[in-house]
This record gives sequence, structure tokens and C-alpha cells, in this order.
Amino acid sequence: MNILYINPARIRVGLDFIIKGQPLNLITLAAMVPEHEAKIIDYKVDKFDRKDLIRELNHHDLVAITSMTPQIYSAFEIAKIAKEHGCPTIFGGYHPTLAPDYVTKNPYVDYVIRGEGEHTFKELVDFLDNNKHNISIRDIDGLSYKDKEGKIVHNKARKLEKNLDNFPLPRRELIDDSKYLYLGVRVSSLESSRGCPYSCKFCCIQKMWRDPNQHLSYRSKSIKRIMQEIYDVDFKKNDFIFFCEDNFTINIKRTKKILDTIIKSGINSEIYFSCQSRVDTLYRNPWLVELMYKAGMRQVFLGIESVHQKSLNAMNKRSTTPQMTREVVEMLQSYGISIFGGVIIGFPGETKKMVRQTIQYAKSLNLTCVQFTPITAFPGTKFYEEMKSEGRISSHNYRHYNLFYSMMDTDKLSSKELYQLVVEAYSSYYLGEEWLKMLGKRYCNPFGKFNWMSSSIPRFMKTVIMSGWQMLRSQGISRSNISEELKQISNNAKEIKHKTGQAFKIESYLSKLMNMEKQAIAK
Repeated sequence: MNILYINPARIRVGLDFIIKGQPLNLITLAAMVPEHEAKIIDYKVDKFDRKDLIRELNHHDLVAITSMTPQIYSAFEIAKIAKEHGCPTIFGGYHPTLAPDYVTKNPYVDYVIRGEGEHTFKELVDFLDNNKHNISIRDIDGLSYKDKEGKIVHNKARKLEKNLDNFPLPRRELIDDSKYLYLGVRVSSLESSRGCPYSCKFCCIQKMWRDPNQHLSYRSKSIKRIMQEIYDVDFKKNDFIFFCEDNFTINIKRTKKILDTIIKSGINSEIYFSCQSRVDTLYRNPWLVELMYKAGMRQVFLGIESVHQKSLNAMNKRSTTPQMTREVVEMLQSYGISIFGGVIIGFPGETKKMVRQTIQYAKSLNLTCVQFTPITAFPGTKFYEEMKSEGRISSHNYRHYNLFYSMMDTDKLSSKELYQLVVEAYSSYYLGEEWLKMLGKRYCNPFGKFNWMSSSIPRFMKTVIMSGWQMLRSQGISRSNISEELKQISNNAKEIKHKTGQAFKIESYLSKLMNMEKQAIAK
């Protein structure tokens, strides 16, 4: 059969303008059925053209579509066109897993794969290809569909593959590496593990990667397999390899083995690496930062989240403090490692003033890039059910689940206020002269710690600065959105620095206030 794999349209808000990751899930699925012809259309990097899509559909027998929550309407639109031209449709990914009833009942969706999809996809393709193994569709675990009467059927959940090495290498030849840019550098994606043992309240990862019987939540590939996948990347067409799992440093011993092996192989002289990590892990293991640097790690994503300890505690991040975050950020930057930070706007219990204090905190960290996201409850998570029971869900339009618009109220802030605070955060961070000055000083110095970025500056200017401005304009982001309260908080920080010669650390100030409140209550 000829199978068409499709990644739906870009979300086109927030940092989606400047971050374009490879569809690793699709090229991995294609590797499961190598006997079938495969083509990938990625509308995150290619412009949607209905006539071109129809032309492709006329040459394919089956369409496999992945979808995140805010992409689901685009995915349904593609499925409708596919069905009109006689192609069965298979859906998979986060949203079909989080909301299988909603997706399966759509008239243009034939099959839904829940959770880990490789084995389910292969068995389904074999079934559709003249039922090679003579099985019943009910025998395919992890599959949802409609029966002859139109009733939704959910087959039993599929057990996770214990050994990730058993999956074939992704079919990287199916995509054009030059189209995938991450903050101005060409980046190839690589998965060395799946899942996460942590249980952050707002996160949907546990729902995606949890075994129904064995309670597996985290699995890793062998060092040999990881190195095999690294060597499979075309170093000439990529500047970085991004370890795209949710937390590269969960298992410190494993991380050390990977980094040591990379250093020993000499690959770190040919390509750089980036990953996602956690503040508390790096704080407890400062030696790991130096090892990451030696192995060629030059970009790290950290969840900054909030400057308020009460919020961090409520997120199940009690082991992290804002003071620890600053120390880890400074430690990484001292090695010339750039940081992409994630900040949550409006966690339940936070007021406008508290959110603005977090914005000022993020600005003081001098991060290369920050994504400000309103607190979002994704369908299928415990947090969503909790917010739904409290009547906090303000929108069921999944376009608003895009980590830019707000889909819920909190006890202190309305969805409109949350959206306005997101806009204010982007306006304050990126439209002030401080950010551009910091970038210029950091990346334009040929003798500085960040000189690894020198060759990518032209692309950075085009894809980050220019595309970033396009995003800002399209979302109505401007200096006029910055409140007087946030201006006052920023001005106070500048005055203190001018008087004392030392940078104002808002987290220390808030910590003192919290201690004073505790003492007052104790009395």
C-alpha cells in the first residue's frame, strides 16, 4: 500500500513561529511498515494547498494523521478531504489519546490509535492490507473505531514496549532536514527515552506514556542504540541534535553514560546537542553541567514556571525553589549554554501582581528565549477534571488550548485576564531593549562563551527576530500592553541596582515576605 503521513497545520501563535521540530513520531511509524511506500507532508513547515493534497491522496491508499490538541480541527479538515477521495484515515498522537471518544466519533475518522502507537499501527496496517494474519479487529490492542452500527469501540489498552531498542530506526530520509529550525539553528530530533516518573499537576505526559498493567512510566534505549541513532543523523545538514524526550536527565547514571560515550566518540566536535532538563536535578548535580558542556550540549530547556514557592509546591515541584533556579541558570550560562525557559502564567491562586512578579523574575534571568503559557488543563488529565468540576473551563474550542490563549478561569483570574497577562509578558520580555542588548552582547562576541552561535546568526536574525516580530504583530503584542504595575516593578528593580550596585533578586524579596507572614501567624 501507499501510505500518506500528515502532520497538520501549524498552531501559528506564540513561539510556534520560530520553533519547527521534526515529526519524529511519523518517521518512526513509517519505519514499522517498511514494505509499504511512504510519504510525509508536514504542514508545520509546508504551506497547505488543497489541490496538492488531493493530488497526493489520489496516489495513496491510507492516511495517517497525528494531532496535538490545538491542531485537531486542522486534522479533521484533512481527514474530511481524505474520506472524500476514498482514503481511510488513522489518527494518533496526544489529543486522540487524551480524548479518544471525541476523536473517534468524528465522521471522517476511521481509526484512532491510543498511546504508544508503533505496534498498534503495524497490526492495523497488516489488517487493512488484506488481513495478512487473519485476525479480528477486536484483537488489535490500543485501537478505537466505530462498529457497523456506528457505536464507538475501544479495544483494551496496549501494554508498552518494554525494550525501546526493538523499534526500528526512524526513516529520516522521508523529511527535508533544512526545513526544521529551533531558535535559528538546524535541529534533528532524537528520542533516547520515553515517559516521565514525575507527576506535575498540569502535565499530560503521564496519560500518554503509561502502561495499563505494569505501571511503567519511564523507559530508556540502550547506549548502543542511542549512538546508532546519533550516527544516523546527517551532520552536514544539521547543527544540533535535540534529545526531544520530556527530561533527558531523569536518570543521572544513564545521562552520564550517554555524555561520556559522546565525548569518547568525538562526535561533540562535529555537532552540538540540546535537551530538556529540570532545575532540581542540575542543582543537586552541578558536575553534570560541566559534563554536558564537554559533550557539546549548548541549549537546555528548563521549566521556570513561577517565582512563587506556593505555586511550585502546588505543581508538585516542592524540590525546586526560585533561588535554585537562578543558581542553575547562572551555572549553565557560565559555560555558554543558552536556556529556553518555560513560564506558566496564572497558576491557580496567583493574582495579577503575582504573575507580574514572575514576569520580572523571568526578565532578570536573562534567558535566550522564554515561552509564556497560560495555565492550561488538557482533556483527559486529572487537572482538567478538577477544573471542570469547579466550573473553571471557559472554552471547549480546542484552538484555545494552544498555550497562548486561555481556555479556563482560575480562582483569581478570568480567562480574558490570563490572555492579557500572556500578551503583557511577551510584550515586556521581547519588546524591551534589554533582551536585544543581551543577545547582541552574548552572541555577537567572536571570543565569548556563546561564540558557537556565530555561524547561525544570519538564520537566527531571519527565523527568530523577523519571524518573532511577525508573531508579535499578529497577536497584537506591543509596549502599550505593559501595565503600570509591571513598569513600577521593573523600575524598582533598576533603582535598587543603581543604588546598591547589585541586581535586585525578586525571589529573595518574596521569600523574606513569606517568612515574615509565617512569623506573624505564629505569634
